[in-house]
Amino acid sequence: MKLNLCLKVLDAEAIRQTDQFTITNEPIASIDLMERASEAFFNRFIELYDLNYSVFVVAGTGNNGGDGLAIARLLIEAGYKVSVAVIGDAEKGTKDFSTNLELLNKYLEPHFITSRKNFPELGQYNVVIDAIFGSGLSRPVTGVYADLITCINQSELKVVSVDIASGLGSSDKVENGEIIRANQTISFQVPKLPFFLPENDSFCGRVSIVDIGLDQGFVNNLPSKMYQTTPEFIASILKSRSKYVHKGQMGRDLIIAGSKGKIGASILASHSCLKSGAGLLTVAVPKCGTNVLQTALPEAMVDENQGEEFFTVAPKISNYDAIGIGPGLGTEYQTKKVVEQIISSTKGGLLIDADALNILSSDKKLLQKLPVDTVLTPHPGEFKRLVGSWSDDYERLVLQIEFARKYNVNVVLKGANTSVVTKDGLVFFNSTGNPGMATAGSGDVLTGIITAMIGQGYSGEEAAILGVYIHGLAADIYVDEHSMESLIASDIIDNLGKAFRSLREN
Repeated sequence: MKLNLCLKVLDAEAIRQTDQFTITNEPIASIDLMERASEAFFNRFIELYDLNYSVFVVAGTGNNGGDGLAIARLLIEAGYKVSVAVIGDAEKGTKDFSTNLELLNKYLEPHFITSRKNFPELGQYNVVIDAIFGSGLSRPVTGVYADLITCINQSELKVVSVDIASGLGSSDKVENGEIIRANQTISFQVPKLPFFLPENDSFCGRVSIVDIGLDQGFVNNLPSKMYQTTPEFIASILKSRSKYVHKGQMGRDLIIAGSKGKIGASILASHSCLKSGAGLLTVAVPKCGTNVLQTALPEAMVDENQGEEFFTVAPKISNYDAIGIGPGLGTEYQTKKVVEQIISSTKGGLLIDADALNILSSDKKLLQKLPVDTVLTPHPGEFKRLVGSWSDDYERLVLQIEFARKYNVNVVLKGANTSVVTKDGLVFFNSTGNPGMATAGSGDVLTGIITAMIGQGYSGEEAAILGVYIHGLAADIYVDEHSMESLIASDIIDNLGKAFRSLREN
């Protein structure tokens, strides 16, 4: 995989090293790099907020504060109504902060905050730009700084953070400190880990990544285990079809899904599998699902199980390139035995979802029998049944990485910014999708897409990364034309063609 086409998720030390390398080797003075970053923030900010907005910039005395002062100056020059407050001892500020303070003094005199008694009155402004602390913060925010953050959060004004919300920190969780609740974060060059974790949503708001011209060659050579997917990266994974290819070469796939009252899950998974390029698809269902499935999907073959309402015996699996099992399956005793047999006898090309995951959780000895490169697609509740509880989303990610490496599998933890952790412990945060996907059957559709990818010869990790991206992209295409509220799972299937075409054109 061409990992250099992804966005690396870097920690504070790696970002500091990249800044320094750029300064030394471009070469560029640090104050000029700060100016470049501030201009990039400014250009994005004015796309979001026009001259009708009055702006209050709150700056610390470090380099994040220096960015804030430079941004204030650029906004004043552009005609915005701007006021500035500085918190901290300006005499002890960084060199570049001091330089930008001197430049700003030609336009206005900042208000200096020394205690809660002289906090600024924010009511006359529309937007607060938060430039108090940057990505290097590793301690909880307390004292007058915490009081100021509380004041800003209680103001109900729009808040835009410079690089990262003050108090959040860029890598590990900062415990027991106050954190800015931003509506927007305009971040520099690379995404930061907190942006992808659900518990930080109220601190990050909508995130924009702006290029500030850091040395990309240096970034490419930095070690990283975490990435955000990009269209270019996904397009580089997607295979071309030979002119002479036939259906037998595009995957002989088996979907094992459905039980009485849940045959719809098997239809959604199977339909999405076919619409994702599967050559030959067989769907194993209980007897109650045969007629409806053959009516709904004439392109699929049906393997009718002996069970009337749920699976009682395992279907034959020796001739398939990929097997997806779980949607709507049920957890009856006989069905559990079917899942156990499938896991024990499959040599590879396996995806496990939904009820099959719950069965796996009920008998963890089966984890040792999972074929290498298997794909598991749990939502958070299913993942908790697999690994136990966690204290926060940072720990949840650690558990996901440890689980994938321990069992040599790929774990797709579904949700906003779905994280795919490969068997080697690499983390890929997805960049497509929207809240409209919180609808019944969405996960069944993903099962079908990834199963089709495996059948076409993609590795488990490639299939998971590619499938998750296309799944979200199809949903985004629908929402662009309609709405989140009206999105249902079959709409994702209906837009898979447009999603694939979009990637082919990239």
